[in-house]
Amino acid sequence: MPTLEEPLSCHGVNGSIALSHDGFRLTQGRAYSQSRKIAYSDVSAVYVQRKSVVPSATLTILMAIIVLVGRFNLIWFVLDLSRIGIVISWIASGIGLVFAIVTLLRLLFVNVLVRCSGDPFVVRLVPVRSAKRLANRFSEFSAGV
Repeated sequence: MPTLEEPLSCHGVNGSIALSHDGFRLTQGRAYSQSRKIAYSDVSAVYVQRKSVVPSATLTILMAIIVLVGRFNLIWFVLDLSRIGIVISWIASGIGLVFAIVTLLRLLFVNVLVRCSGDPFVVRLVPVRSAKRLANRFSEFSAGV
C-alpha cells in the first residue's frame, strides 16, 4: 500500500474530507463541529459528482439573444420594440447574469460523495482540482499501487 506524505483534504460549504495515513476524517455540521474518522477498509468508493452545465448555459445564451433583440430591435419587421426594448434588455441582462454565475459555479465546483459502510457522506461545492486529487489518491490506495 502506498504511503501518504502529507494529508490531503478538500473543503466545501457543508464540511470537509481529509485523507491521512490511517483513513478518512469527515467533518460536517455548523462550523465543522461534527467529526468522524473512517478507516480505508470501511470506504467502498469516492465519487466526484458534477452537475449539468447545459441548462444554465442554454438560458444564459437565450438571455444574450433577448438582450440583442431588445437593445438593437433586430425584429423590427415583426414587432416594434422601440419603447420597451431597453427595459427588456435590462431585465434579460440581469437574468442572464444570474444564469452565467450559476454556470460558472457548476463548472468550477463539484460534490464529493464518500460511500462507506454507514451513511454516505456528501460535501458540496468543493473545488474541482482538490476533489479530483482526493479521488485519485483514494483510487491509488484502493488499488494498492
